[in-house]
Amino acid sequence: MGRTIPSFRLACMAEELRWRKFRSRLSKDDRKKFDEMFSTARLHNSACANSARPIVLECIIMSIILNDFKRLTELMKKSKNKNTLIQGDF
Repeated sequence: MGRTIPSFRLACMAEELRWRKFRSRLSKDDRKKFDEMFSTARLHNSACANSARPIVLECIIMSIILNDFKRLTELMKKSKNKNTLIQGDF
């Protein structure tokens, strides 16, 4: 039997194309960030494909949120370690 949903990689590319008009209205710097944001969703293609969610944008957004959350927690950890080192100097 065939698949009931398209491959996530292709569906993600199609979703990105649907946002082309929005992207074109952004400033040059924002377009670059928009492209970076969409590329982070590709980091989790296999997880998104296995989730078999019918709304592709949900997986894309969750991948972006997960990536941002990971980066935020890493920065918080570094900041906490830096503050601990600074306080230990006194």
